[in-house]
Amino acid sequence: MKRSFYDRNAQTILLVSAFLVIPTFAGAFRALKSNKNDVAQWLPAQYEETTTFKWFRRHFAGEQFILVSWDGCTLDRRDELRLMVAKLDPQHHPTKLDSVAEGEAAEVAGDNPAYFKEAITGKDLLDRLTSDPVNLSDQEALSRLKGTLIGPDGKTTCIVLTLTEQGKEHMRDCVTLVRRIAREECNIPPENLHMGGPPVDNVAIDEAGEQSLYRLAGFAAMIGLVISWWCLRNIKLIAIVFFAGIYGAAASLAIVWYSPLLLGHETGWIKVNAILLTMPSLVYVATISGAIHLSNYYRDLLEEGIDAAIAPEKAILHAWLPLTLATATTSVGLWTLCYSELVPIQLFGLYSGVGVVVSALLLFFHVPAALQVWPLREFARQAAVHHHHHEAEETSSLVRAMNAAWNGIGLFIIRHNGLVSAACLLLLVACGWGMTYTTTSVHLMRLFPPDARILADYTWLEKHLGDLVPMEVILKIDPKQCKLDFLEKMELVERVQQKLEETDEVGGVLSAVTFSPHLPRPDEYRKVRSNVVARMAGLRNPYQTARRVTAKNLEKHRDEYIKGDYLSVEDDGTELWRISARVGALSDVDYGNILAGIREHVAPVLDAQAKEGTTGIEPVYTGLVPLVYKAQRSLLQGLIWGFVSDFVLITIVMMIAVRDLSAGLILALPSIFPAVMVFGVMGWAGIVVDIGTVMAPSVALGVTVDDVVHFMIQYRGGLKAGLSRGESVMLAYKGCARAMYQSWGVIGLGMSVFAFSPFTPTQRFGYMMVTLLTSALIGNLLLLPSLLAGPLGSLFGRRYTRTQRSPSIKPVEKERPAPASVRMHSPEPVHTEHYRRGIKA
Repeated sequence: MKRSFYDRNAQTILLVSAFLVIPTFAGAFRALKSNKNDVAQWLPAQYEETTTFKWFRRHFAGEQFILVSWDGCTLDRRDELRLMVAKLDPQHHPTKLDSVAEGEAAEVAGDNPAYFKEAITGKDLLDRLTSDPVNLSDQEALSRLKGTLIGPDGKTTCIVLTLTEQGKEHMRDCVTLVRRIAREECNIPPENLHMGGPPVDNVAIDEAGEQSLYRLAGFAAMIGLVISWWCLRNIKLIAIVFFAGIYGAAASLAIVWYSPLLLGHETGWIKVNAILLTMPSLVYVATISGAIHLSNYYRDLLEEGIDAAIAPEKAILHAWLPLTLATATTSVGLWTLCYSELVPIQLFGLYSGVGVVVSALLLFFHVPAALQVWPLREFARQAAVHHHHHEAEETSSLVRAMNAAWNGIGLFIIRHNGLVSAACLLLLVACGWGMTYTTTSVHLMRLFPPDARILADYTWLEKHLGDLVPMEVILKIDPKQCKLDFLEKMELVERVQQKLEETDEVGGVLSAVTFSPHLPRPDEYRKVRSNVVARMAGLRNPYQTARRVTAKNLEKHRDEYIKGDYLSVEDDGTELWRISARVGALSDVDYGNILAGIREHVAPVLDAQAKEGTTGIEPVYTGLVPLVYKAQRSLLQGLIWGFVSDFVLITIVMMIAVRDLSAGLILALPSIFPAVMVFGVMGWAGIVVDIGTVMAPSVALGVTVDDVVHFMIQYRGGLKAGLSRGESVMLAYKGCARAMYQSWGVIGLGMSVFAFSPFTPTQRFGYMMVTLLTSALIGNLLLLPSLLAGPLGSLFGRRYTRTQRSPSIKPVEKERPAPASVRMHSPEPVHTEHYRRGIKA
């Protein structure tokens, strides 16, 4: 007898798998260690907003700052502030540093890496503004810093840490260092410490993503074992299935790490992000689900008396079609996410699709090879007992009741196909209209659950200090065209700053003017001009005199303003004047409206300057606000494009599967039913679509299309056997309904693990998957059979129908063709005569 493929090659396949275990798990571990998130890099590098932000970062180092405060951090507690600064930044030398702080600084000078370029407190700035050369009054200095480094109460303050290049590369180490020093060396309890700023946001996303993965790994492993035991009830078989799931998850991560080498790029490893950390659990569930189906085929073949030497190959012959369909539709659906303009979603779609393909390779090679080397002959020995129990199961009251229930539902749908179709299609239209009200958001604070520590910190900081999200307005002034002197440029910046402060959504605003001396104003010199002594002294215009003096002093300290990070000069001499506004991190406002409001307030100032003949001034808007706004628009566009591309994909798959253009269009309706239903309801209910939400439809697509294809092939098998359309629908319903809800249970339970994630996008991904799969089950059990039983169903399978017959479920008795067998979800043959008897009953 000719040996099977797996009989000849099983040991070789397992040796290759064993050889790849170490590099696979090593790559997965390195990928996990590379987890790093930077929200500013979520948009593609070629986008204008991204290139503008990178340009901004090159000129202004203060964008990457960590703001630190704690309960009781006030201006009058100078020693605590000095100690904390000395511990964090030994190179910090504020005026009048007390000896205690100097000693502490010397003690730790060599211990901490050079993560911080500058550490400054609200008290330091207050002292700087009230001393030479600025010399502001205490009241004016305090008013300039309120809402930024000093709270509205005029007492609460903070420390602002500006990161060095080394610090930017090790943001998590920076945050960890601040927490450790506060706790261990400054006796600040962790619950009293509050931190904010872009690096803190990114580190919080890192930590939430990792916690999500570790928690999901535990839940996924537990659910996988429970489902495997429930379906297989064999330790050896469970071990094979479980190892395949773990191997697939690790391989998906390893591919991320090794992909630059595979593509010929020896430098620049791809770093894992919080969204991509969802992928291993997804691939694990997909692998477990496929391996369970394959194992069931294998076990049933042994129980039917098939020799164990050829059973793995026979199982693959039975399972290749559903496995290939599920793999193709799921992976292609995931790859459509690559059309998204958000980098995390692109990477998730790309590598998750590859991971699903890798899981299929494990199912086609590793699992059957393992079953070949370690055959499960106990199933063959128990075949007689299994057959006895199977017969008992068929006659059990529970099974009879379930079969009767499904038969009743199927008969109702066929007899009332018009009513059911109309109801489902009306619901589809209503939800489709609701999709037009869909809103999207990539609000950073939405990435965390309500009890997250970062939300509590931001709530405290915004209440006691002010808004924290930076919105940057840069005035590019070309000295070749603009003839304003230094003072006039300062006055222009001041007018823009004042306009920004009038914007409702803007809190504090900082610029070079914040740290400059008091600028002279005309109304302050009106009384001086009328003074007789002044006239006698020849001071005809004291205001102009004050302006000349102020301009001279400002120009003398020009380098200090450049060092202060609110003025920069490009290589061609163009001056960049930075005006940094702060907007709320927790306020649920549209960043698009904020950006539009800021533009509307800035434009009149520059227009007025242009009317005076001043040219060479160009405003640039950057910071996190424009990036987030662009990301929101990209998310919505990606959702729309993804839905359209998925519909086209489904239609093409259906046309190829049924070889009929019109039938393919009709059968695409049940496939898009779940996405339209869920997103339509979200649109009507005002539920915001976020990153986790937008990923789910592409994953659920594979399951939905797989069930639709199974149903229609069963239906086509009935038509080929000579059954009427109504009889064929009932044949498919009885053959697929149970498999559909079992598949929903297995995959739904597997995907429900994501709902336990502490990372909100992953959590919402889990909720969406369960909801979409449930909607898909409803569509496949209601809409699909009603369409096939109704008038539109006549478009499908016309060449298989021997005579044009009514979709009645009680066909006219005449000579029947020989019984035909159709094998789809179940490995057991399905006989048309048996279904005729069931339908007629």
